[in-house]
Amino acid sequence: MTPASERIERDGMGAIAVPAERLWGAQTQRPLHHFPYGQAMPAAIVHAFGWLKAACAQVNAELGRLDPQLSALIVTAADQVAAGELDQEFPLKVWQTGSGTQTNMNVNEVIANRANEMLGAKLGSKAPVHPNDHVNMSQSSNDCFPTAMHIAAGEEIARLLDPSLAHLQNALQ
Repeated sequence: MTPASERIERDGMGAIAVPAERLWGAQTQRPLHHFPYGQAMPAAIVHAFGWLKAACAQVNAELGRLDPQLSALIVTAADQVAAGELDQEFPLKVWQTGSGTQTNMNVNEVIANRANEMLGAKLGSKAPVHPNDHVNMSQSSNDCFPTAMHIAAGEEIARLLDPSLAHLQNALQ
């Protein structure tokens, strides 16, 4: 990569180069290096994270913990994730550390950067929407990842299994 096609992001581990056009940040870029092999995270889980993050932003706004304007931006970006409009921004593999922290952070970074981009802010600025302070407010990867898996499982059952069972039932009758 050339310097013009990168931006430098910083996190608790230091600085890291991230492709300039990507909505993800440092917390996504690091696992791309450390966990490069295997299957991609299923889109159903990523989409479920979108629904989860939108719901959390709405609740945090209702509780007075999150500014309603930031909540609205987060919900809009999270809805884009849920709709599959940003699927190219989720490059992580299923093989990562146990709690799904990298995927949770990938979602947080993408939503924050998309929200900021809608306001004309620079990617990686973490302002006015911050991935941890706003998108991940009052959440834990240990709760978010299993919840997203349950949402995804329910959606996939409704989308794939239920119609197949109905078809089987009709064929047997």
